[in-house]
Amino acid sequence: MRPMASFRLPASALAWMLLAAGHAAGWAAPVPAALSARALAASLGLGAVSLLAGALGSRRAGARRAPFLRAEAILGAAALLAAGAALAAEVDAASPPLPVHPRPMRVRVVGRVLDTTTLEAKPASVLFEARRVAVGGREAACDARVALRFGDEAGVPRWAFPGLWLDVSGEFRPPEDARNPGVEAPGRWLERSGVAGTIDADPLGVSAAADPADPGAGETWVWRDRIARAFDRALTEPVAGLARGMILGDRSLIAPATRNDFRDGGTIHILSISGLHVCILGGFVALAAAGLRLAPAPALALELLAVWGYTFLVGAPASAARAALLWTAVRGGRAAGREVRPIAAWGSAGLLLHLFDPRSVHDPGFQLSFAAVLGLLAAGGLGGESDAPDAAPVRVVKRWIRGAAAIALQSAGATAGTAGLSARLFGALPVAGFVLNLAVVPLCGVFMGEAFFYLAADATRIPMLRDAAAGALDASGLLLLAVNAWGARAIHPWPLRRAPTVAALAASAALLVLGAALREGSRHESPRSARALRRVALAAALAAGILPVAASFLPPGAPRPSGAVVVAIDVGQGDALFARGSEGTTLLVDAGPATESRDMGKAAVEPLLRAEGVAHLDRALLSHAHGDHFGGLEWLARRGWIPSLLENGSDPRAAWRHAIDADLRARGGRRVVVARDTVIVEEGIGAPREPSRDGTTLAVWAPPADSLVRARGNAIENNRSLVATLTLDGARTFLPGDAEDEAEAADLSRIRPVEILKAPHHGSRTSSTAAWVRALAPRIVLVSCGEKNRFGHPSRATMGRYRLAGARVFRTDQEGAIRVTIARGGAWVSTRAHPEPEWVSWQRPNADVEASRVRPDSLVLEPRQVSQLSHSPAR
Repeated sequence: MRPMASFRLPASALAWMLLAAGHAAGWAAPVPAALSARALAASLGLGAVSLLAGALGSRRAGARRAPFLRAEAILGAAALLAAGAALAAEVDAASPPLPVHPRPMRVRVVGRVLDTTTLEAKPASVLFEARRVAVGGREAACDARVALRFGDEAGVPRWAFPGLWLDVSGEFRPPEDARNPGVEAPGRWLERSGVAGTIDADPLGVSAAADPADPGAGETWVWRDRIARAFDRALTEPVAGLARGMILGDRSLIAPATRNDFRDGGTIHILSISGLHVCILGGFVALAAAGLRLAPAPALALELLAVWGYTFLVGAPASAARAALLWTAVRGGRAAGREVRPIAAWGSAGLLLHLFDPRSVHDPGFQLSFAAVLGLLAAGGLGGESDAPDAAPVRVVKRWIRGAAAIALQSAGATAGTAGLSARLFGALPVAGFVLNLAVVPLCGVFMGEAFFYLAADATRIPMLRDAAAGALDASGLLLLAVNAWGARAIHPWPLRRAPTVAALAASAALLVLGAALREGSRHESPRSARALRRVALAAALAAGILPVAASFLPPGAPRPSGAVVVAIDVGQGDALFARGSEGTTLLVDAGPATESRDMGKAAVEPLLRAEGVAHLDRALLSHAHGDHFGGLEWLARRGWIPSLLENGSDPRAAWRHAIDADLRARGGRRVVVARDTVIVEEGIGAPREPSRDGTTLAVWAPPADSLVRARGNAIENNRSLVATLTLDGARTFLPGDAEDEAEAADLSRIRPVEILKAPHHGSRTSSTAAWVRALAPRIVLVSCGEKNRFGHPSRATMGRYRLAGARVFRTDQEGAIRVTIARGGAWVSTRAHPEPEWVSWQRPNADVEASRVRPDSLVLEPRQVSQLSHSPAR
């Protein structure tokens, strides 16, 4: 029998695939919201005609029946595609572009506390249900959930508990968009969680409010609070954070280094509620029911009660709901004496969740969860039962070998199923996951079992039993963390420069579906045919993992024909700037800060590079040795982005420098100390000379002599900043680092007018003197600073000097990332906050010159957000 003879795709899976295909096609349309009524009408009409064709065909027999059945299938498929397009239009209409930096407003809200599991986070926060809101002198009723945040100086409000009514004053901020291209908007995550925004609570503006005889918070929130406090009370901090993440889905207490280890090790699914956690709980309950010798019906009821109760306890994320639906279908079918194909349950779960919330399919967790299940279904053990009977010891050994091989294949299948999505979302393939999951997943099962046992022991209030359970849970948690950290650091992720295309991901999904269907079809074949089908299914699963990432091995294509660009990246209180010449030459100047909680090299710079289609940087320049400039370089060097790093050589023995040097050497990069004025033209480094105004040229000035600059404190290193002039298609960009007024005076005699200026020292009052600004006469000024930073950057006086000089000033704290596309006679400037390009001419305002303008196709916003501008309300 040929292997393809057993390829049978269940109707539920086929229906969901058609619906998802229509959704994807509708989402890719230029203005999908306008398709809503037409797509819905087409879906209803085609569906009605399909049903009519089926009814007519049922009254006929033989050859006369076939045309009607074919028409029914074709029209039904078309109806599902149109329904998917209608769902995409519905999602698009409900998802207008978010403001990049929404202005906070002073509000007073009255409501009750819901969830307190993030009390120990930094900053401490609770989920709050607002019932009344007052803005200014007006007050009104409302019904909205907000995240109530307390600043670090306010302390942790441990007095908060679910159901407590409060009167709170603070600054409300609605959900915001991503501040840089290439990253997901944090506001979308809040929207999917049903949160309307955040309120930074004033510590002196919180008081108890009268309970208006309204039922308190639901039991779900109360139980979450009790479980979180039980973990915090008895476990060490890292294990308590791990338990919160794995049991409640709250990752606020997991250290960033630990999260990095789980991400790099390909085991990040352990930290969030997924199907694995639901299935582990269901397996424990099934074992307990078997141990108690319960009848099938009560055992199934107990399993479903535990599985669905836990799913709703953790907020019913898509992955948990999918696992609960699969468990219900498979176990329910087995109890009823009917076989339910897992791929049919997979399709039914996806179809139900998609119809219930069409936005869920855009959630990365949803996509990864369903892709992982397909990989698991397609993979599995290849061996069959032995033809000859073996002795008991031999059977035991073979059973263990087959079990280990099945786990290894399933791990490989799940990793292959999510490889393409992981590469697109994270820019790397965690190859350690192929082997690390073999140890981490069983340890996860042990840890979760001990966590549930500890919670039961804590409920008994028997100190000896509770302490013993807590000690065992601590030990298994520390072991899990240690094993994962060792594996992640032993095998580094494989960086992938090019994100897989949509076509490659679609082909990968088709291979996964093929493999899963063949794998299930093998159950009903002869042993010989079954083995052949399993091999084909496994090959399809592995090909599905290889196909999306194969593009990274292809030679780089031609650079984007979008002209020369300069992008000021929003890295908060720091500096990072990316530039690309029209011939494809790329440069990164600084990489923002890196703290315990956020590394801007990873969170902002690398996503932007991938969004720009950059496969590698030609060089990077570090202006000076301050953390808000070099912090993100270590991550970028570790990932192989930086072939050469130009810097001033300050602080040569610092620990941060050793880390960057080690990563550069490991990836074949090098560090170059600029000790004298240097000009770089394309790939060559030449003698100092006046840079050409054609092509791409980088002229770097060595730091001024100490005798010329006398300063104290941080100003010493600021004044040692490398100063560079980048010439792109005749437009000059001046990059002075954090140079202050003394360094500006030392360089004043040799500076010339420029078109674009990166404001020195974040626009502080100690830089940008009037004489210096007049000498440069910039037309565009880019100010990189953090919103509400503690230094007060930028200075109002400094901004005034730039505006008086006729410059157009753009600030990352107000605009997000700023993109300057250089054209003839000027530049188009677009920002995250204002994506519509603004023309800035190189000519002075009163000049009687009209340059030809070619509007760029590429903006700061992703194409999806640009298309929404035509039918979404104005900001």
